Amino acid sequence: MDIARLLRAWVVPAIMFTILYSISVFYGVLFLLRFFYRWVRNPSERFWRVKKREVPPACLNDPSLGNHAYVQLKHVKLHYVENGDKSKPLMLFLHGFPEFWYSWRHQLKEFSKDYWVVAVDMRGYGDSEKPEGIRFYRLKYLVEDVKNLIEALGREQCTLVAHDWGGMIAWYFLMIYPKWVDTYIIMNAPHPVVYRKMMIKRFSQFRKSWYIFFFQLPYLPELYMRIKDMSKINKNLTSKKSPSPYTAEDIEAYKFTFGKPGALTPPINYYRATIAPDRELLRRRAENFKMPRGLFVFGENDSVINIEVVEKTRRVVHNLTTEVIKGASHFVQQDDPEAVNKVMREFLKSGYEEEVKSD
Repeated sequence: MDIARLLRAWVVPAIMFTILYSISVFYGVLFLLRFFYRWVRNPSERFWRVKKREVPPACLNDPSLGNHAYVQLKHVKLHYVENGDKSKPLMLFLHGFPEFWYSWRHQLKEFSKDYWVVAVDMRGYGDSEKPEGIRFYRLKYLVEDVKNLIEALGREQCTLVAHDWGGMIAWYFLMIYPKWVDTYIIMNAPHPVVYRKMMIKRFSQFRKSWYIFFFQLPYLPELYMRIKDMSKINKNLTSKKSPSPYTAEDIEAYKFTFGKPGALTPPINYYRATIAPDRELLRRRAENFKMPRGLFVFGENDSVINIEVVEKTRRVVHNLTTEVIKGASHFVQQDDPEAVNKVMREFLKSGYEEEVKSD
């Protein structure tokens, strides 16, 4: 083995590992100091406890959102909610963190008129199966889940709609299985190449991404998410709009789902499993693939991703339309569902009109 190969195989990864976990430990120490300070101020407060919720909020069984179902894939059993006519084209929704199928409630209603809409609880989330072990949340498994799900639903193509972590998975799915996607819509999840470069070159993006490093640690991220009856969920589902698009029942739906024993570790394992590039997955990229038509939607007031990614993603992805939703947060499809549904419908309609003209 020559020196260059040795460096690539062992030395560089060892240095990167040391840097990564040094940053992770730094954020862990900050969290523990804050946690200890809070306990010293009020030792009787059990602020890490989560209220016990035994009955699901009625909104999780709202028949207007669709029907609940399960599908057994090759390695995992997934839960999903479906709505609309099954003879129509499939529109498949992939959620982000910390979300589950319910994050697509507005789109399930809106697009069930023209599509068979399916919002899945991805592996480890909600009512889907939760494999034990970090390795089962590597991107190669997450991407295969999407392909296997489309197959299990009896389709060969879909309109793929994804947000946040679902968007990251969607980008890789498009690289490996582009023929399985007719059109796609990705929200607040820049192309992986763009995001990686932004993390390295923009300190502002590096600083905003602190949680990615913190989530590499065991136990502490779960404790962080549980503090003050999962107040982080309240923060995520806070809107500057009036009236707020979020109801008290919406927030309870999230807390009911993520407050279950063991519900937080599998979603956080997505971060633990994919901090380094999956070279095996990248080697499987389709040769000479042509990207389908795509729409990249971005909430203007995203607090964890720089808005620069919109233009940078447009530059690296062929056949991509971009839309910025003014005043919307990272959770754009929930924060301004009316605006998101409008740009989605206009994009889908323009594609249909192009097909008619070509015929």
